[in-house]
Amino acid sequence: MVDNNISFRKVSFVFDGRIVVNSFDQEINGGEHVAFVGESGAGKSTILNSIVGLTVPTSGTVSVAGLQVNPANIHAIRAKTAWIPQELNLPFDSVEELLKHPYELKVNKHLKFEKDKATLLMEKVGLDESVYTKRLDLVSGGEKQRLVLVSALLLNKRILLLDEPTSALDHASRDKLIGFLKSLVGTTIVAITHDSGFSVKMDRVVNLIKL
Repeated sequence: MVDNNISFRKVSFVFDGRIVVNSFDQEINGGEHVAFVGESGAGKSTILNSIVGLTVPTSGTVSVAGLQVNPANIHAIRAKTAWIPQELNLPFDSVEELLKHPYELKVNKHLKFEKDKATLLMEKVGLDESVYTKRLDLVSGGEKQRLVLVSALLLNKRILLLDEPTSALDHASRDKLIGFLKSLVGTTIVAITHDSGFSVKMDRVVNLIKL
């Protein structure tokens, strides 16, 4: 599935004279589920963020669906990609507002919000339907991350970038989320994780070494 693939070609990052990532080469096939593992400072977040242009390599290229990540292509790349960080500062008062807001944007005017579909997806990622009516400040960090995942799937995102998706979950919630992510055939998933129970369920693990 070339439409959803991600390519890294000799990607390096240097910050303040320190090489953080050196000549990283990797091809992630469309529909593949890949875990990035490694100690803190190995460059996992730096590499993940480069997929949506939040970090820019010192050298080398990153491409998504055949498009090089650069200012000319970044809008098209972000249109098909969801970046879901571990820490979320969401400017909404309620869960309902969070889920409905994307449909107010011009880029999504062709889509229609469906509450039934939203609550079904919430259940599939381990969220009770009652969460839909909650104030956002009463929702935990792990719940917020899963709500943003639900929003991404409602918007038909086919590339998911996840930062520690199971870190705030109990075992039952973690297992339910892993099972659901595994069911997303055709969706490319790249996840940073320190959870071996999560990484072992992915199609492939990329181990990054701190330089």
